[in-house]
Amino acid sequence: MNGSSYKEQYYTLKLPLYVYYNPLVPSSILQTEDELLELIENEGPFDGVLGYSGGASLAAQIIIRDAQQHPYKLPHERPFRFAIFINGASPLHVFSLADVELQDGDVDVSNLIHEAESMFLRPSAVRKKAGVSEEDQPDVNEMLALLAALKGKRLADGTPFLTDGVHGLTRYNALHQDILIDMPTLHVRSPVEEDRHHGLHLWHMCDPTKRNEFHHRYEHDFPRGRVEMKKIAELIRETAEGA
Repeated sequence: MNGSSYKEQYYTLKLPLYVYYNPLVPSSILQTEDELLELIENEGPFDGVLGYSGGASLAAQIIIRDAQQHPYKLPHERPFRFAIFINGASPLHVFSLADVELQDGDVDVSNLIHEAESMFLRPSAVRKKAGVSEEDQPDVNEMLALLAALKGKRLADGTPFLTDGVHGLTRYNALHQDILIDMPTLHVRSPVEEDRHHGLHLWHMCDPTKRNEFHHRYEHDFPRGRVEMKKIAELIRETAEGA
């Protein structure tokens, strides 16, 4: 998965060029999921999906959302039968405040703000890109303003989240939820990566009887080298054959 699913109203915001949606606007995330699910409904289902980093996160969001909305689908009716996650970021979860029970009052979500800044505003994401015009460079101040406008709330079970007053925004939590992805998965990730949201957390969301993994030493960069590529290709084939 590589590209953007924005509609026209999102083109005016200067975001890092690799994003699929505005990660600080919950309705933008939902819109992208809706458009992909519509595409899959019209063109799919597909045998499998391969995603890198944010693409892996978005693929996981589609898989989880479809499974939760249609729990009795047979495997061949799902959007995909298997998934390949390379340095997969933890999938985001957007929900309507009207559909959940909340604790009263605002809460301190400074840790969530810090996580969002480290993910979406890290230097590698917002640095000026060679060959990109000035008007298309990401606007860090605008993104910081969007982040500052989000408030902190807490679900009835104690889970903190960010909200724009209409939707809630958090990550799916592998530690407090049942298995979220029960299809065959392959996780290509780096065990030396310190941030668990760059692969390890997504690994824990998947059925332990159907998941496999390959470790590389390049942290959040793409693995490389003939030997590693050959082994990853073999594991992808094994994952597909097990679906």
